[in-house]
Amino acid sequence: MRKIGLQLYSIHAEAEKNLLGTLEKVKAIGYDSVQFAGLFGISAKEVKKVLDANELTAAGAHIPLDQFSGDAFKKQMEDQLILENDLMIMPYLTEEQRKTIDDYKRVAELLNEAGFRSKEYGIRVAYHNHDFEFHKLDGKLPFDVIYRETDPDLVKMELDTYWIKYAGYEPEELLNKYRFRCISLHLKDMTVKNGEKQSTIAGTGILDLSRFLRLADEQKVDYCVIEQEYFEGDPLKEVEKGVQNVKSFL
Repeated sequence: MRKIGLQLYSIHAEAEKNLLGTLEKVKAIGYDSVQFAGLFGISAKEVKKVLDANELTAAGAHIPLDQFSGDAFKKQMEDQLILENDLMIMPYLTEEQRKTIDDYKRVAELLNEAGFRSKEYGIRVAYHNHDFEFHKLDGKLPFDVIYRETDPDLVKMELDTYWIKYAGYEPEELLNKYRFRCISLHLKDMTVKNGEKQSTIAGTGILDLSRFLRLADEQKVDYCVIEQEYFEGDPLKEVEKGVQNVKSFL
């Protein structure tokens, strides 16, 4: 059965307070892997011990833009090697970092350089989308610019199903448009309340996650990772329900 991971940003308050204890809880509620959003001052060696003790694997790590170059990037690679994580993902661009198409081209250049630099260590680089990459600038979609301006061998895709749908596009269409480019799929579900779109427990919303899982298998996507950004109850209990739902689709 395919491994299902949890993006730890989903429960970031818990992880920031006690990362090692949170990893144990994540395993106990049914996850096979975790995607990191920071180590919160804990050494990679300490984290790896807890991963091994709980039979958890790494399913990528979100690394801020300012750590994708120079000595900071070297340190990140060192940590990922210790964690036996082979995927470093640029998760977000601030408004200041994405004002123009040229800004996106510069991000693409940085991703190419990072992908080239990390390749010899067996680590891959990817970009994670939100909705803003689908707001046209100078008549162009920044999402397409990023992937046209990057080498497919050096820069992969982490497709976020929720933000694609939020922007008015279909995840299936983009998976098929960029076949085999996606290396990590964020299984993030959506509900609509009072006309407002919001993240919800995986498997309870309007997105066909079972279809996305089938496409992930067809396209040999390495990682399927649950992420949830809005909660009505206890976050741990809600992401537990999410993994139960997703595993029932497998």
